[in-house]
Amino acid sequence: MGIHPNKISMYNEVAVWDDPQKTVVVYPLFTGIAYTEPGFYTYYRGDCDSCTTTKFSHHSPTYSASGMGYQALSLLGYDVITDMDLDKNPGILAQFDSVIMLHNEYVTRAMFDAITSHPNVLYLYPNALYAEIEVDYSNQTITLIRGHNYPDPEIKNGFDWEFDNTHPYEYDTQCLSMEFYKIENGWMTNCYPENVFLRDNEQLVQLLKAIKDL
Repeated sequence: MGIHPNKISMYNEVAVWDDPQKTVVVYPLFTGIAYTEPGFYTYYRGDCDSCTTTKFSHHSPTYSASGMGYQALSLLGYDVITDMDLDKNPGILAQFDSVIMLHNEYVTRAMFDAITSHPNVLYLYPNALYAEIEVDYSNQTITLIRGHNYPDPEIKNGFDWEFDNTHPYEYDTQCLSMEFYKIENGWMTNCYPENVFLRDNEQLVQLLKAIKDL
């Protein structure tokens, strides 16, 4: 993904290169680690009893970690931090007027508290803040604590978060009728927009305008 020189006028409409408002995107590094193999999903399939703890890995942006959304927003001038940065320094969000969450499915309690306490958050992807993890920076591991049917099958959201919008919105990956709706501390979407960032059409432009305006 890159900037096309013949589309600068369009980019100027949707970018924040010169925008005085400070907005930060939180890249879901922990979620990317959880999806690597062997990892949490190896455990969920029943192929590994010990994979509720998994090592950090060399990780590049992927579909499961909303890699296209991350690349598009960073190219358009949005500040980016990782969820690891946020976990180490939850107070960092106070520097920003707005926060954009991507597919931040696996988060620590410190992250959850910081995000849900911020007054203006755009939860761009459903399934954010879904499961609680613990991070050991010395051993470079993340451990699943609660959520995603763990440690009991009836547990869905690990934080019992009232605004969890995983079902059914996570599974609408076409986003043909994408909308934003208001919650207590910001906005959520009704579909998983990763494929929208791959489209070169008016829907993408409208999405980027909406993100900038929110």
